[in-house]
Amino acid sequence: MPPGALRRVLLDLFGNVRQPDLGGLNDADWDWIDRMAALRRLQPLLHAQHQDNPAIPEQIAANWRAAFREAALLALARTAELKDCTALLESAGFAPLALKGAWLAPYAYPDPAQRPMYDLDVLLDTETVLEGYALLKRAGYAQAYPEEIPLADMVRLEKHLPTLVGPRGSMIELHHRMADPHGALDHFSPEPDETAVRARAVRIDGVSYPGAEDMLVHLIIHAAYAHRFDCGPRVLADIDFLLRRERIDWAAFWQRGRDEGWRDGARLVLDLTALNRADVPIDYTADSGPPPPIAVLDGTVQLLFQEPDSCATAGFAATVLKGGWRGLVTRMSGTRTADGEAPAVREMASEGGRLGWALSRLGRVAGDLSRADVRRQSRELARLSRWFDGAA
Repeated sequence: MPPGALRRVLLDLFGNVRQPDLGGLNDADWDWIDRMAALRRLQPLLHAQHQDNPAIPEQIAANWRAAFREAALLALARTAELKDCTALLESAGFAPLALKGAWLAPYAYPDPAQRPMYDLDVLLDTETVLEGYALLKRAGYAQAYPEEIPLADMVRLEKHLPTLVGPRGSMIELHHRMADPHGALDHFSPEPDETAVRARAVRIDGVSYPGAEDMLVHLIIHAAYAHRFDCGPRVLADIDFLLRRERIDWAAFWQRGRDEGWRDGARLVLDLTALNRADVPIDYTADSGPPPPIAVLDGTVQLLFQEPDSCATAGFAATVLKGGWRGLVTRMSGTRTADGEAPAVREMASEGGRLGWALSRLGRVAGDLSRADVRRQSRELARLSRWFDGAA
Protein backbone atom coordinates (compact mmCIF):
# COMPACT_ATOMS: atom_id res chain seq x y z
CA MET A 1 0.00 0.00 0.00
CA PRO A 2 1.37 3.50 -0.79
CA PRO A 3 2.83 5.43 2.16
CA GLY A 4 0.13 8.10 2.00
CA ALA A 5 -2.62 5.49 2.29
CA LEU A 6 -0.82 3.73 5.15
CA ARG A 7 -0.59 7.01 7.05
CA ARG A 8 -4.36 7.41 6.82
CA VAL A 9 -4.92 3.81 7.98
CA LEU A 10 -2.71 4.36 11.03
CA LEU A 11 -4.38 7.69 11.77
CA ASP A 12 -7.80 6.02 11.69
CA LEU A 13 -6.53 3.21 13.94
CA PHE A 14 -5.20 5.80 16.38
CA GLY A 15 -8.51 7.66 16.31
CA ASN A 16 -11.96 6.47 17.22
CA VAL A 17 -14.14 7.99 14.50
CA ARG A 18 -13.96 5.29 11.82
CA GLN A 19 -12.50 1.81 11.54
CA PRO A 20 -10.24 1.47 8.49
CA ASP A 21 -10.40 -1.53 6.18
CA LEU A 22 -7.53 -3.73 7.37
CA GLY A 23 -8.25 -6.71 5.15
CA GLY A 24 -5.98 -5.61 2.31
CA LEU A 25 -2.86 -5.01 4.43
CA ASN A 26 0.08 -7.34 3.90
CA ASP A 27 2.96 -8.14 6.28
CA ALA A 28 5.07 -5.25 4.98
CA ASP A 29 2.18 -2.83 5.55
CA TRP A 30 1.74 -4.03 9.12
CA ASP A 31 5.48 -3.77 9.72
CA TRP A 32 5.36 -0.13 8.59
CA ILE A 33 2.33 0.60 10.78
CA ASP A 34 3.98 -0.96 13.83
CA ARG A 35 7.33 0.74 13.21
CA MET A 36 5.71 4.15 12.82
CA ALA A 37 3.51 3.55 15.86
CA ALA A 38 6.65 2.78 17.87
CA LEU A 39 8.50 5.84 16.55
CA ARG A 40 5.60 8.11 17.48
CA ARG A 41 4.92 6.31 20.79
CA LEU A 42 1.38 5.41 19.77
CA GLN A 43 1.49 1.70 20.65
CA PRO A 44 0.14 1.97 24.23
CA LEU A 45 -2.98 3.87 23.19
CA LEU A 46 -3.42 1.57 20.19
CA HIS A 47 -3.34 -1.36 22.62
CA ALA A 48 -5.94 0.28 24.85
CA GLN A 49 -8.25 0.92 21.91
CA HIS A 50 -7.71 -2.33 19.97
CA GLN A 51 -6.85 -5.04 22.49
CA ASP A 52 -10.05 -6.89 21.53
CA ASN A 53 -9.85 -6.17 17.79
CA PRO A 54 -9.46 -9.52 15.94
CA ALA A 55 -8.28 -7.72 12.78
CA ILE A 56 -4.95 -6.80 14.42
CA PRO A 57 -2.32 -9.50 13.68
CA GLU A 58 -1.23 -11.44 16.74
CA GLN A 59 2.40 -10.26 16.67
CA ILE A 60 1.40 -6.63 16.24
CA ALA A 61 -1.07 -6.91 19.13
CA ALA A 62 1.68 -8.46 21.25
CA ASN A 63 4.02 -5.58 20.46
CA TRP A 64 1.36 -3.03 21.45
CA ARG A 65 0.61 -4.94 24.66
CA ALA A 66 4.30 -5.04 25.60
CA ALA A 67 4.64 -1.31 24.90
CA PHE A 68 1.66 -0.63 27.17
CA ARG A 69 3.24 -2.61 30.03
CA GLU A 70 6.56 -0.83 29.58
CA ALA A 71 4.83 2.56 29.50
CA ALA A 72 3.05 1.74 32.78
CA LEU A 73 6.37 1.11 34.51
CA LEU A 74 7.99 4.17 32.96
CA ALA A 75 5.10 6.37 34.07
CA LEU A 76 5.92 5.64 37.70
CA ALA A 77 9.59 6.51 37.18
CA ARG A 78 8.79 9.68 35.22
CA THR A 79 6.37 10.92 37.88
CA ALA A 80 8.90 10.34 40.65
CA GLU A 81 11.64 12.08 38.62
CA LEU A 82 9.39 15.06 37.94
CA LYS A 83 8.60 15.51 41.63
CA ASP A 84 12.27 15.17 42.58
CA CYS A 85 13.37 17.68 39.93
CA THR A 86 10.75 20.34 40.65
CA ALA A 87 11.18 19.97 44.41
CA LEU A 88 14.95 20.46 44.07
CA LEU A 89 14.44 23.58 41.97
CA GLU A 90 11.81 25.00 44.31
CA SER A 91 13.99 24.38 47.37
CA ALA A 92 16.59 26.67 45.75
CA GLY A 93 14.06 29.43 45.10
CA PHE A 94 13.13 28.68 41.47
CA ALA A 95 9.53 28.50 40.21
CA PRO A 96 9.30 25.56 37.75
CA LEU A 97 6.23 24.75 35.67
CA ALA A 98 5.81 21.23 34.27
CA LEU A 99 4.50 21.11 30.69
CA LYS A 100 2.54 18.78 28.41
CA GLY A 101 2.81 15.08 29.25
CA ALA A 102 3.81 15.67 32.86
CA TRP A 103 0.18 16.73 33.50
CA LEU A 104 -1.59 14.97 30.64
CA ALA A 105 -0.47 11.41 31.41
CA PRO A 106 -1.52 11.21 35.08
CA TYR A 107 -4.47 13.62 35.09
CA ALA A 108 -6.12 13.67 31.63
CA TYR A 109 -5.70 10.18 30.14
CA PRO A 110 -7.73 7.22 31.46
CA ASP A 111 -4.43 5.48 32.29
CA PRO A 112 -0.96 7.10 32.41
CA ALA A 113 0.39 4.17 30.37
CA GLN A 114 -1.66 5.33 27.38
CA ARG A 115 0.46 8.47 27.12
CA PRO A 116 4.17 7.50 27.41
CA MET A 117 6.55 10.38 28.11
CA TYR A 118 9.83 10.42 26.21
CA ASP A 119 11.09 13.28 28.35
CA LEU A 120 9.93 15.79 30.94
CA ASP A 121 9.56 19.46 29.97
CA VAL A 122 10.18 21.81 32.88
CA LEU A 123 9.90 25.58 32.39
CA LEU A 124 11.90 28.24 34.24
CA ASP A 125 12.56 31.61 32.53
CA THR A 126 15.34 33.38 30.67
CA GLU A 127 16.63 35.07 33.82
CA THR A 128 16.97 31.94 35.96
CA VAL A 129 17.40 29.00 33.60
CA LEU A 130 21.22 28.98 33.59
CA GLU A 131 21.33 28.96 37.38
CA GLY A 132 18.70 26.21 37.50
CA TYR A 133 20.60 24.19 34.90
CA ALA A 134 23.82 24.48 36.90
CA LEU A 135 22.00 23.46 40.07
CA LEU A 136 20.65 20.29 38.48
CA LYS A 137 24.07 19.37 37.09
CA ARG A 138 25.63 19.81 40.54
CA ALA A 139 22.91 17.52 41.89
CA GLY A 140 23.91 14.73 39.52
CA TYR A 141 21.81 15.42 36.43
CA ALA A 142 24.01 14.63 33.42
CA GLN A 143 24.04 16.64 30.19
CA ALA A 144 22.97 14.23 27.44
CA TYR A 145 24.90 15.90 24.61
CA PRO A 146 27.26 18.87 24.23
CA GLU A 147 25.85 22.24 23.33
CA GLU A 148 26.31 23.30 19.69
CA ILE A 149 26.35 26.97 20.63
CA PRO A 150 27.19 28.52 24.05
CA LEU A 151 24.47 28.16 26.67
CA ALA A 152 24.09 31.94 26.92
CA ASP A 153 23.35 32.06 23.17
CA MET A 154 20.84 29.25 23.54
CA VAL A 155 18.98 31.36 26.09
CA ARG A 156 18.78 34.19 23.54
CA LEU A 157 18.02 32.15 20.43
CA GLU A 158 16.30 28.90 21.47
CA LYS A 159 13.65 27.73 23.90
CA HIS A 160 15.44 25.09 25.97
CA LEU A 161 18.94 24.02 26.98
CA PRO A 162 20.55 20.64 26.16
CA THR A 163 18.68 17.67 27.57
CA LEU A 164 19.62 16.44 31.04
CA VAL A 165 19.38 12.85 32.27
CA GLY A 166 18.08 12.63 35.82
CA PRO A 167 19.24 10.23 38.54
CA ARG A 168 16.28 7.93 37.78
CA GLY A 169 17.14 7.89 34.06
CA SER A 170 14.47 10.28 32.78
CA MET A 171 15.38 12.83 30.15
CA ILE A 172 14.57 16.40 31.17
CA GLU A 173 14.36 19.46 28.92
CA LEU A 174 14.82 22.60 30.97
CA HIS A 175 12.95 25.31 29.08
CA HIS A 176 13.26 29.05 29.38
CA ARG A 177 10.45 29.74 26.87
CA MET A 178 7.21 27.98 26.01
CA ALA A 179 7.70 28.77 22.30
CA ASP A 180 10.52 29.62 19.91
CA PRO A 181 11.47 33.31 19.80
CA HIS A 182 10.26 35.32 16.82
CA GLY A 183 12.52 34.87 13.82
CA ALA A 184 14.01 31.57 14.96
CA LEU A 185 11.86 29.50 12.57
CA ASP A 186 11.18 29.61 8.83
CA HIS A 187 7.70 30.98 9.49
CA PHE A 188 5.67 33.04 11.93
CA SER A 189 5.46 31.56 15.41
CA PRO A 190 3.47 33.11 18.28
CA GLU A 191 4.90 33.66 21.75
CA PRO A 192 2.49 33.42 24.70
CA ASP A 193 2.50 35.87 27.59
CA GLU A 194 4.39 33.71 30.09
CA THR A 195 3.88 36.12 32.97
CA ALA A 196 0.13 35.64 32.56
CA VAL A 197 0.59 31.88 32.19
CA ARG A 198 2.42 31.77 35.53
CA ALA A 199 -0.29 33.84 37.21
CA ARG A 200 -2.90 31.26 36.10
CA ALA A 201 -0.82 28.19 37.06
CA VAL A 202 -2.38 25.38 39.09
CA ARG A 203 -0.81 23.27 41.84
CA ILE A 204 -1.46 19.53 41.91
CA ASP A 205 0.26 17.03 44.20
CA GLY A 206 3.18 19.36 44.87
CA VAL A 207 3.88 20.29 41.21
CA SER A 208 2.85 23.45 39.32
CA TYR A 209 1.37 23.26 35.83
CA PRO A 210 -0.14 25.76 33.37
CA GLY A 211 -3.91 26.09 33.62
CA ALA A 212 -6.11 24.17 31.20
CA GLU A 213 -6.43 26.90 28.56
CA ASP A 214 -2.71 27.66 28.66
CA MET A 215 -1.92 23.95 28.37
CA LEU A 216 -4.21 23.73 25.32
CA VAL A 217 -2.54 26.75 23.71
CA HIS A 218 0.90 25.30 24.42
CA LEU A 219 -0.03 21.97 22.82
CA ILE A 220 -1.24 23.78 19.71
CA ILE A 221 1.79 26.05 19.33
CA HIS A 222 4.21 23.20 20.04
CA ALA A 223 2.66 20.81 17.51
CA ALA A 224 1.72 23.20 14.73
CA TYR A 225 4.16 26.10 14.78
CA ALA A 226 7.24 24.68 16.50
CA HIS A 227 7.24 21.22 14.92
CA ARG A 228 4.98 21.49 11.89
CA PHE A 229 3.41 18.25 13.15
CA ASP A 230 6.56 16.11 13.07
CA CYS A 231 5.79 15.28 16.72
CA GLY A 232 3.06 12.97 15.39
CA PRO A 233 -0.68 12.54 15.95
CA ARG A 234 -0.52 12.08 19.71
CA VAL A 235 -1.38 15.76 20.10
CA LEU A 236 -4.87 14.90 18.84
CA ALA A 237 -5.45 12.48 21.70
CA ASP A 238 -3.81 14.93 24.13
CA ILE A 239 -6.34 17.58 23.19
CA ASP A 240 -9.24 15.12 23.21
CA PHE A 241 -8.55 13.94 26.75
CA LEU A 242 -7.72 17.45 28.00
CA LEU A 243 -11.03 18.83 26.73
CA ARG A 244 -12.99 15.95 28.26
CA ARG A 245 -11.53 16.76 31.67
CA GLU A 246 -11.36 20.57 31.68
CA ARG A 247 -13.79 23.33 30.75
CA ILE A 248 -12.60 25.98 28.30
CA ASP A 249 -14.05 29.47 27.94
CA TRP A 250 -14.22 29.21 24.16
CA ALA A 251 -15.16 32.83 23.50
CA ALA A 252 -12.10 33.98 25.47
CA PHE A 253 -9.95 31.29 23.84
CA TRP A 254 -10.75 32.35 20.28
CA GLN A 255 -10.42 36.04 21.13
CA ARG A 256 -7.03 35.40 22.69
CA GLY A 257 -5.99 33.42 19.64
CA ARG A 258 -6.87 36.32 17.37
CA ASP A 259 -5.01 38.80 19.59
CA GLU A 260 -1.88 36.63 19.92
CA GLY A 261 -1.80 35.40 16.32
CA TRP A 262 -2.41 31.66 16.75
CA ARG A 263 -6.17 31.44 16.07
CA ASP A 264 -5.78 29.91 12.60
CA GLY A 265 -3.22 27.40 13.83
CA ALA A 266 -5.60 26.46 16.63
CA ARG A 267 -8.45 26.02 14.15
CA LEU A 268 -6.24 23.68 12.08
CA VAL A 269 -5.23 21.54 15.08
CA LEU A 270 -8.74 21.42 16.53
CA ASP A 271 -10.29 20.54 13.16
CA LEU A 272 -7.80 17.67 12.83
CA THR A 273 -8.70 16.55 16.35
CA ALA A 274 -12.43 16.60 15.60
CA LEU A 275 -11.87 14.56 12.43
CA ASN A 276 -9.93 11.91 14.35
CA ARG A 277 -11.53 11.75 17.80
CA ALA A 278 -15.28 11.32 18.28
CA ASP A 279 -17.43 13.93 20.02
CA VAL A 280 -14.61 16.21 21.13
CA PRO A 281 -16.20 19.15 23.02
CA ILE A 282 -15.00 22.01 20.80
CA ASP A 283 -17.12 25.15 20.48
CA TYR A 284 -16.80 27.02 17.18
CA THR A 285 -19.74 29.38 17.76
CA ALA A 286 -17.54 32.27 18.90
CA ASP A 287 -15.15 34.00 16.48
CA SER A 288 -13.14 30.87 15.62
CA GLY A 289 -12.06 32.15 12.22
CA PRO A 290 -12.37 30.40 8.86
CA PRO A 291 -11.62 26.69 8.50
CA PRO A 292 -8.19 25.88 7.06
CA PRO A 293 -7.96 25.29 3.30
CA ILE A 294 -8.58 21.67 2.32
CA ALA A 295 -5.09 21.43 0.81
CA VAL A 296 -3.51 22.51 4.12
CA LEU A 297 -5.69 20.11 6.09
CA ASP A 298 -4.93 17.16 3.80
CA GLY A 299 -1.22 17.97 3.73
CA THR A 300 -1.10 18.14 7.52
CA VAL A 301 -2.52 14.61 7.75
CA GLN A 302 0.56 13.43 5.86
CA LEU A 303 2.89 15.50 8.06
CA LEU A 304 1.62 13.73 11.18
CA PHE A 305 3.67 10.69 10.14
CA GLN A 306 6.94 12.13 8.90
CA GLU A 307 9.91 9.78 8.81
CA PRO A 308 12.36 11.06 11.44
CA ASP A 309 15.39 10.39 9.25
CA SER A 310 14.05 12.68 6.51
CA CYS A 311 12.79 15.58 8.64
CA ALA A 312 16.02 17.56 8.35
CA THR A 313 16.20 17.15 4.57
CA ALA A 314 12.53 18.03 4.10
CA GLY A 315 13.03 21.11 6.26
CA PHE A 316 16.00 22.21 4.16
CA ALA A 317 14.06 21.77 0.95
CA ALA A 318 10.99 23.49 2.37
CA THR A 319 13.15 26.51 3.22
CA VAL A 320 14.17 26.82 -0.43
CA LEU A 321 10.62 26.28 -1.71
CA LYS A 322 9.27 28.93 0.62
CA GLY A 323 11.97 31.58 0.71
CA GLY A 324 14.53 30.88 -1.97
CA TRP A 325 18.24 30.23 -1.60
CA ARG A 326 18.93 32.89 1.04
CA GLY A 327 17.26 30.83 3.73
CA LEU A 328 19.17 27.74 2.66
CA VAL A 329 22.48 29.58 2.99
CA THR A 330 21.56 30.45 6.58
CA ARG A 331 20.75 26.82 7.30
CA MET A 332 23.86 25.49 5.59
CA SER A 333 26.05 27.83 7.60
CA GLY A 334 24.66 26.47 10.86
CA THR A 335 23.54 29.95 11.90
CA ARG A 336 20.95 30.39 14.65
CA THR A 337 18.97 33.63 14.53
CA ALA A 338 16.07 35.42 16.20
CA ASP A 339 14.56 38.85 15.78
CA GLY A 340 16.59 41.56 17.49
CA GLU A 341 19.38 39.17 18.52
CA ALA A 342 22.92 38.73 17.24
CA PRO A 343 23.27 35.41 15.34
CA ALA A 344 25.34 32.49 16.60
CA VAL A 345 27.00 29.74 14.54
CA ARG A 346 26.95 26.14 15.73
CA GLU A 347 30.17 24.26 16.49
CA MET A 348 31.29 22.27 13.45
CA ALA A 349 34.93 21.36 14.15
CA SER A 350 33.96 17.78 15.02
CA GLU A 351 32.25 17.42 11.62
CA GLY A 352 35.07 18.65 9.40
CA GLY A 353 34.45 22.36 9.86
CA ARG A 354 31.81 24.49 8.21
CA LEU A 355 32.66 23.39 4.67
CA GLY A 356 32.82 19.71 5.57
CA TRP A 357 29.51 19.89 7.39
CA ALA A 358 27.86 21.76 4.52
CA LEU A 359 29.10 19.28 1.92
CA SER A 360 27.95 16.30 3.96
CA ARG A 361 24.56 17.92 4.46
CA LEU A 362 24.20 18.67 0.75
CA GLY A 363 25.02 15.05 -0.05
CA ARG A 364 22.39 13.84 2.38
CA VAL A 365 19.82 16.27 0.99
CA ALA A 366 20.49 15.18 -2.59
CA GLY A 367 20.10 11.52 -1.68
CA ASP A 368 16.93 11.98 0.35
CA LEU A 369 15.25 14.14 -2.29
CA SER A 370 15.46 11.26 -4.74
CA ARG A 371 12.54 9.81 -2.77
CA ALA A 372 9.07 10.96 -3.83
CA ASP A 373 7.71 10.88 -0.27
CA VAL A 374 10.46 13.24 0.94
CA ARG A 375 9.74 15.65 -1.91
CA ARG A 376 6.06 15.64 -0.97
CA GLN A 377 6.97 16.16 2.67
CA SER A 378 9.02 19.21 1.65
CA ARG A 379 6.17 20.66 -0.39
CA GLU A 380 3.68 20.22 2.45
CA LEU A 381 6.05 21.81 4.99
CA ALA A 382 6.53 24.80 2.68
CA ARG A 383 2.77 25.09 2.10
CA LEU A 384 2.12 25.03 5.83
CA SER A 385 4.82 27.65 6.54
CA ARG A 386 3.41 29.97 3.87
CA TRP A 387 -0.06 29.54 5.35
CA PHE A 388 1.20 30.37 8.85
CA ASP A 389 2.80 33.55 7.52
CA GLY A 390 -0.34 34.55 5.64
CA ALA A 391 -2.66 33.78 8.55
CA ALA A 392 -0.60 35.66 11.15
